[in-house]
Amino acid sequence: MENASAGGSGAPEGLTADALIAARNAGLPIYESGRVVIVSATKMGAIYATEYRRVHDVDALDSPATKFVVVGAAAPDNFYVVHGYNNRDSIVVNMRPSGDPVWGGLSYDTTPQSWWNSPLVQLPGGGPDVGVAFVR
Repeated sequence: MENASAGGSGAPEGLTADALIAARNAGLPIYESGRVVIVSATKMGAIYATEYRRVHDVDALDSPATKFVVVGAAAPDNFYVVHGYNNRDSIVVNMRPSGDPVWGGLSYDTTPQSWWNSPLVQLPGGGPDVGVAFVR
């Protein structure tokens, strides 16, 4: 993926949707990004979280959602990444309405895990954007 991070916008040569299938078949988990939610908002700005879910079905690997091949620690099947919380991208689970009638927002349970991802590359032939994520 170095070619893409060096400023190229295309996929490195040989990277196709088959690469996702090969990674999955090799035992590497594949996650896709879902919706982005506002966890909390104030006059100073908003804190966002992105939903991620593990892709188990090989036929779903070519859906247009952004995909990540994950290395490192095992992550939950469904989780959110709260961006910028404590200067890292924290993995949280059980996202739910906070129940606060005045401020609203979302509550969640924290995990000790973090999510770092590489620059995305576009797969040839209109496939999904793909990156590598390191879970720690």
